[in-house]
Amino acid sequence: MLSRCCSLIKNNKINIKNIQDEELEKIINKIIDEKLNNNKNYIFTATEKYKLLVKRLKRIILKALKYIILGLKASDFEVEGTEVAFDEKKGTYKPIEIKLENGKTVEIVGKIDRIDIAKDENNKYIRIIDYKSSIKDIDYTNIYAGLQLQLITYLDAMCKIEDFIPAGILYFNLLEQIINSDKKITDEEIEEKIKNNFKMKGLILADVRVAKMQDNNLMASTQSKIIPAYMDKTENLSPKKSSIATKEEFEKLQKYVNNTIKKKTIFSAILYLEYSLRFGNIFPNIQTPTPVSSITAIKYSSTISIYLYPPVI
Repeated sequence: MLSRCCSLIKNNKINIKNIQDEELEKIINKIIDEKLNNNKNYIFTATEKYKLLVKRLKRIILKALKYIILGLKASDFEVEGTEVAFDEKKGTYKPIEIKLENGKTVEIVGKIDRIDIAKDENNKYIRIIDYKSSIKDIDYTNIYAGLQLQLITYLDAMCKIEDFIPAGILYFNLLEQIINSDKKITDEEIEEKIKNNFKMKGLILADVRVAKMQDNNLMASTQSKIIPAYMDKTENLSPKKSSIATKEEFEKLQKYVNNTIKKKTIFSAILYLEYSLRFGNIFPNIQTPTPVSSITAIKYSSTISIYLYPPVI
């Protein structure tokens, strides 16, 4: 829904950084109403209960988009694309290809919620943003276990398509914000707490100049309200209070994720063949050509197939 809103704004040749709240609300209402006018969604206009849920949905999306736009206004990054797909038939790019040691090729199809780009005199920077309906952050333990590979896989793919420098991989949560307080607080304080709750989590480049490109208001001895960064009094990013990685560390993460996918793909393929013969197809997201002996590639309908731990007998 958010990506559709951004696409509509772009198609109407409106600068997302300059859009007004009233115009934004009209676009959101139009998209949601179009969806609900579809016959299969009649239930959402059938009762007062569902009408109330629709109002709540519009309110949540409007609030989230408001803070997405505030974040863009305070940065040098521009939205390059939304719902950017890696897909042979209807994607912006071809599926991500990973070569295995045995010469086979794995194709990964999927979709990036948002890609932002920024430039300086020498380099182009990219950040991958994923919209989540829950609070999520980068967890190195999950990356090591092969359970959180998605954003790094997309980042690596984009850096191979064009000579980008990673600026960050970030999560933006879409939860409805409920503010609790044990004392009376002003509307301004409530708004500040909501803004803080919409702050993106994830991992950014350990370069203070690029961090300021992502948050123009970042200054000494302050915590960014947009990205996971804290600038200390010496005007450097604090490793303890920021979630940062150097360019070399990003490259190591990209290499590790590639190797992890290769290992998990081979293991999943072996399990798929064995279990299919014994129990039938238990990996519905893996498609193999027929006959089995002529396998040239394993195609995943989404990267989630790679992250799953294999079943245990």
